This record gives sequence, structure tokens and C-alpha cells, in this order.
Amino acid sequence: MEFPWGRVEAYAVRPPGGGFSPEKRYPAILLLHGADARAQRFRRAMLAHVHDGFIMMSISLPGFGASTGPEDFAGPKSVRAALGAVRYLGTRQSIRKDGIFVYGIGQGASTAALAAARSANISGFILENGFYDLEKTYALLSQKRKNRMRALLGGTPAQRGKVYRERSPIRVADKIKAPVLLLHSQGSSYPLSGAKAFLRAIEEKGGIAELQRIKNQSPFESLTHPNIAKRVIPFIRKILETR
Repeated sequence: MEFPWGRVEAYAVRPPGGGFSPEKRYPAILLLHGADARAQRFRRAMLAHVHDGFIMMSISLPGFGASTGPEDFAGPKSVRAALGAVRYLGTRQSIRKDGIFVYGIGQGASTAALAAARSANISGFILENGFYDLEKTYALLSQKRKNRMRALLGGTPAQRGKVYRERSPIRVADKIKAPVLLLHSQGSSYPLSGAKAFLRAIEEKGGIAELQRIKNQSPFESLTHPNIAKRVIPFIRKILETR
């Protein structure tokens, strides 16, 4: 996908062979990766779940894979990339207009949450181990992670408050209208308290959200993404049943 500031790597698959009908409209899932990953990180899961009747798409966020950098850590370019992918899915005749969903992990989850506030074309979000108030999250990080964040964002929250705030989905919770499933594991890089606060913020503004605790994943599971089958698809099917 092309943007004014550069290119975003994308990867998409649809139900194969006899499982695909040009006349049928399929739900779609956009997958957004976390740190140190790229679109192809979801390849195994995507090839598995097209057999469940979904069109699957993943992108490499800015600065990852073959996407133009630098990384902006769930910043404006990442959000625009996600929204661009949603727009692309919305133009496909084979995709249900009321069946586009987004699943993000880590900073991909935070990017998805920020995109949720800017698009009415997404029917639901699944956010795993994201950060939702970056200013508060910063204070709870290890020194190594603080150093990385300062390098990426040009300083601390005290020095670069606007930059941290625009990467904090909790500030736009009132604009999130689609149902949200928050997933959080004990081994997350970001605190559970942030997910709980984001849940409350959505609910207080009249939104629909739930929080599920999940187990830590093994290195193999981080490649196969079992939560797609265990959590993501059941959540999506529940929404689709009401359509």
C-alpha cells in the first residue's frame, strides 16, 4: 500500500479453491503485530484461519519489515497505515461491509485502539497486551524500555507530553463505538492496570468492552497465535450472529 510518506507492506489471503465463492461476502480480520515483528509473523495463523471462512490481512507497521520507516510507536503513521488497510478491505466486493475486524498485539493493539476512534467501518476490535495511557505506562516500565521509548519519541512524557498523549487510546475512549475485547497476560510488557483503566473508560462512555486474562505464550505459540482460535474468532462470531 502506498501513502504520501512511503510504502506499507501488506499480506492477504482468502479461502482457497473450492472454499471461495465470488458471490459470497466474507468477514475479514486485519492483524497488527507487536514489537520486533512484521506482517509475515502471522503467516501460519492466516493460512490456518482462511479455512474458517475469513479473509485475513496483515501489514507491517511503519519501520518494520518492508514498510517505510522510521518506527513511530503507534503514532500517526501507524494509525494511518491501519486505517488504510481497513479502507482497502472495505473496497473488496468479497468482504462483508459489516464484517471487518482488527486484532492487534502490543503496540499493534494500541494502534488498533487509536484507529477505532477514527473509523466507523470496523465492527469489532481485539486488543492483546497493549498500552492505553502511554504517560502512565512510561513510569512503570523497566529502565531499558524507558530508554527505548525516549529514543523513539524524542524524550520523556514531561518533555514530549503531546507525543505521548496522541499515542494514548484512553484519551479517545469516548469515540470507540464498536465492541472491544481486551486480552492481557501476566507476561505482558505493559501493566494490567492500564487495560483495566481503558476498559472502565470505554464503559463509562457507553461503549461495549470486556477484559479476559490469558496465559503467557511459549515461543512456538508466539508464531502460531493460538488466541486467534481461542479468543478472537469466537468473539467475532458472536458479533456476526447479531448481524
